[in-house]
Amino acid sequence: MTSTEAIEKTISSYLQSTLCFSLENKILKKGKLILFCVKDFYCTFTLLCQEKNNKKIIFEIPYPFDFTHIDSKIIFDYTLKSFTSNNSAVEHILNKVVSKKPSKFLNKKIIVYPI
Repeated sequence: MTSTEAIEKTISSYLQSTLCFSLENKILKKGKLILFCVKDFYCTFTLLCQEKNNKKIIFEIPYPFDFTHIDSKIIFDYTLKSFTSNNSAVEHILNKVVSKKPSKFLNKKIIVYPI
């Protein structure tokens, strides 16, 4: 599991930078990071989108199961493997319990990188 302080410290170094959020090589959002906060179970990013005439966009993603910072990329990990700490028995049980309409982030990773 990951700590809120580690996420906030890493993300704060990217303030005023143009970031790209991608999920499986598909761009979700892109813009200049002007504000970041962790509230309840969500990480909230306020972006200034240049493609939309500098319009402010609020982008919320669920708090990740695991968090890594490699080179200049930030990886929010939502895989069950990271949630269960590679315990295959628990992972197998969770796969049976997962609802019919899970989150679009489940078993995927969001990669955030500067442009």
